[in-house]
Amino acid sequence: MLMLLLTGCDSQAPKIEAIDKQSKTLTCSLNGDPISIAITKGSLDASLLYGGKEIKANLLEVKDFYQIIMRFDPQIGQLKINKIGNELTQVKGGNEQVTTCMAELK
Repeated sequence: MLMLLLTGCDSQAPKIEAIDKQSKTLTCSLNGDPISIAITKGSLDASLLYGGKEIKANLLEVKDFYQIIMRFDPQIGQLKINKIGNELTQVKGGNEQVTTCMAELK
């Protein structure tokens, strides 16, 4: 007896592209204040504008999100962005807070 297993694609599943596929600025909320994350096409370098200062960072691709690698700031904690780029997660003091982001393509 021959057993055949067929798997298919889910045509309804959202297509996820690399966050650096085109230049964009993500605007999110962090600690109740706005934060902008500028990502340049073809680069996982990012520039964060928060609290009137610019912070250079890198994006590290992990299984289902991008970890934002930057100098540690106790007011910010650790940040990560989901693959789609529409949610920012802040990990601070052992707590996670997720906020929605809006993307502006450049």
